[in-house]
Amino acid sequence: MRCERCDQGERRTVKRAKLAERDGRVAVVLDVPMEECPACAERWLAWDVAKRLDALLNEMLSGDIEVATRHYSATDVPAA
Repeated sequence: MRCERCDQGERRTVKRAKLAERDGRVAVVLDVPMEECPACAERWLAWDVAKRLDALLNEMLSGDIEVATRHYSATDVPAA
């Protein structure tokens, strides 16, 4: 599928890290599946991936750990 933002590249499937910060705590989820435009670097998450990522980041940021990292896995987090 062609990039809707720049119309210069074909979207490709990649895995990237996503980071969130809240109240001095940082959570990093590695290997999050998404699509990316190689021309402009615009990124898209599938709806189910976005929901699971949100739940995972909220869980990680709710604890007492200052910095938390995990690898994304669709089986790690129950669907919301």
